[in-house]
Amino acid sequence: MHISGLFVKHLLEPYMNNLSEAEFLHYFFLVRLWGLTHDLGHGPFSHTFDKVVLEEMGLNHEYMSSKIVKEDKDIARIIDEKLKEYDISPEILSEYLGKSREEWGGAKTIGSTKHSEAAFYYILKGFYSTDIIDYLLRDNLYTGAGYGNFDWQRLILSSHLVKNEIALEIKARDTLDAFLLSRLFSFKTIYYHRWSRVVDYIIKNLLTKAKEKIDFGRYVDNVNEYRQLDEQSIFHLPELKDVPERKMLLNRVIPFRQIDQIVIPAPPRELSFLKEDDLCRLLSDKMKGKLPDEAYFVDTPNLPLNPMIGEEEVLIIDRSTSPHKAWHESIRKTSWGEIPSLIWTIRLYLHVDYDAIKEDVRQNFRTAIEGESQSRTHF
Repeated sequence: MHISGLFVKHLLEPYMNNLSEAEFLHYFFLVRLWGLTHDLGHGPFSHTFDKVVLEEMGLNHEYMSSKIVKEDKDIARIIDEKLKEYDISPEILSEYLGKSREEWGGAKTIGSTKHSEAAFYYILKGFYSTDIIDYLLRDNLYTGAGYGNFDWQRLILSSHLVKNEIALEIKARDTLDAFLLSRLFSFKTIYYHRWSRVVDYIIKNLLTKAKEKIDFGRYVDNVNEYRQLDEQSIFHLPELKDVPERKMLLNRVIPFRQIDQIVIPAPPRELSFLKEDDLCRLLSDKMKGKLPDEAYFVDTPNLPLNPMIGEEEVLIIDRSTSPHKAWHESIRKTSWGEIPSLIWTIRLYLHVDYDAIKEDVRQNFRTAIEGESQSRTHF
């Protein structure tokens, strides 16, 4: 919330002659509130719940955030009471929370400027958004990873409104490169850490089995029910008491170990987006029934937090010229050269009960992946 407020305040300050005080305060508090509430809709186990439960319903946590601020009576009442004087209602905030990128295209003009509210999309969802800045600072602090030391203030202070977008001054390009490095190393060290991914896999299996016993649609339809749904409530649902993954998580017993890893610096696009299930089938075909499906899993970095998936460009502006020049530039075009579009690290995990055949499993895994890679690059 705080960083979002700083960002929108900096963007709007040069246009105070084109905005009334009421308009300025409306945008300032609306974007702060947007930053505060944008993750309200996360279910238990965060992004894993999104993937396993909400996406199958055609929804995501942003939709649920939008639904909550509009339908939760307590939240709606507080917004009406405290922010009515700034022309902010639950409906307006809900619209901001629920808009897709395409839906921002018809946004209205900011005051009497030449810029559109669509630019605000980049505050919370751009490549160097306040959401990403916030979780990089927080997660590096609490994990001790040490990759949160980037100049986020310079990124904000070097940003400017340009019609429907936000542009970064060319002199701050090195700062953006440092931010990219922080995202890359944080992803590798924190979000794609081998133990983190094993736990995510166990949670995914828990939620998959929970869907067979629990009607999650009932919770999604009723925000009062949904806000009661957290990790503890999942663990204590009587329908799940005999699910093995529940016991693993409660007892902190992690029975999988990483036994191999293949790094492909710049794979072809077809290979890079193979799903884990596809890779598991390749290995299953090689093992010819020697290994049950529940004894292993294959993991790839095809995750929302991967900085090389998502926004591919940033708008750069040179304000030393008259008129100012602005152009889009690949985030991979750094001051030290262009980095590969993807660095695909494929990992194989095996249940400890099958440790005796791990060399056989590893060899078949490598044969399957390398054979697939060669077939897709053969012309």
